[in-house]
Amino acid sequence: MPSEIVPPMYTMLLEEIDWALEEKEPYKFTHYLVLSKVYSEVESKVDQEDSRPSKKKKKANSSEEVFYFHPEDEVLHKYASNHWTYEYSKQGDEGYSDSKHVFNEMGISSKGHLILIDAQNFKDAVTAVAEFLKP
Repeated sequence: MPSEIVPPMYTMLLEEIDWALEEKEPYKFTHYLVLSKVYSEVESKVDQEDSRPSKKKKKANSSEEVFYFHPEDEVLHKYASNHWTYEYSKQGDEGYSDSKHVFNEMGISSKGHLILIDAQNFKDAVTAVAEFLKP
């Protein structure tokens, strides 16, 4: 989805919730849970097969860096009370990440991502996303 569409969608969500509350409908939320997707880089299996064994082995990072598919997620993290990254229960085959490394030396491994935002912070988060993604 183009990033220009994201701020109006969040704004419309807030408006619709306000309208529902005016109609005395049960939409008084305490938290909002945003489901998203992130990725981390993984070493390509193809590159491992092509390279000869070396005497020096690279140390693996104990904490792998996570990248966002959606730019607004980075802003939402600042307003989150908590967030979680999880592995998908159904993974692609072993070479799946290699198909995703056309312009990069590393492949990618997709993961699910949850961002929990308190209701009192959600309006500020939406405003910050709109400011961040302003053309």
